[in-house]
Amino acid sequence: MALGDIIRLTRATEVTEIPSGIRGQLPPGTSVRITQSFGGSYTVMSDYGLLYRVDAKDADALGLSPAPNVEEPASSTTEPLRDELVWSQLRTVYDP
Repeated sequence: MALGDIIRLTRATEVTEIPSGIRGQLPPGTSVRITQSFGGSYTVMSDYGLLYRVDAKDADALGLSPAPNVEEPASSTTEPLRDELVWSQLRTVYDP
């Protein structure tokens, strides 16, 4: 299965509407196209042109195997947030 292929959901699927963040559910049989896959979650576009995020736990509804557990990075510091730390991290971001 490739990005952009039409997929019919095999079951009711919890989704988050993009960009509003409104949680909802798409019924089984809804046609979607995967537009992006990142970190175990999927961005899909419905026939109506709306974008939704599908979490990794619902990958089976797309006919995909769930991604291995993707854990949030643990905070490596317990000290208070300082300006130097923030600026240090911001320097690692490429933004043309």
